[in-house]
Amino acid sequence: MIDASQTSVSRLLGMAVRAEIDSNQIYSDLANKVLNPLLKEKFTLLAFEESKHKTVLEKLFAGLFPGEEIQIPEKTDEALLPSVQMSPSSSLVDILYQAMGAEEAAGNFYLSLSARVQKPKKEILEYLARVEKSHYQMLQSEYLLAQEFEDYAEKDIDKVVT
Repeated sequence: MIDASQTSVSRLLGMAVRAEIDSNQIYSDLANKVLNPLLKEKFTLLAFEESKHKTVLEKLFAGLFPGEEIQIPEKTDEALLPSVQMSPSSSLVDILYQAMGAEEAAGNFYLSLSARVQKPKKEILEYLARVEKSHYQMLQSEYLLAQEFEDYAEKDIDKVVT
């Protein structure tokens, strides 16, 4: 695990962009796999928002480091910015649980990183931290439903509860 307090803001922003790219891919994949239209919509929204976060981070980097190119690693430090690990045998409950952890970690990461930059850049990172918290809350709601209804991802909501 890297020590974020000893790692350059530039490198941390590259890692954040990688995490947003990975999250976008996971949520896009999930949106394509689930049959429940409400859940599909939520995963599509999350994928869209993660894509927007990537753009925000790239603009933030350009503002902080004019003329430099952001270095995006092939993977993030899993202890700092965990990713969702999906396999054919992964249950929706497990995936949602992992995604909640990833969103919570991202929120904490952005909040911590915000302490290392000045306004107005600081406010951008604080905003991202709040959005990640809202993602966590959305996923938590879906997690609780998936625990209660075994086939939640497979059906329209009217068929799940009847």
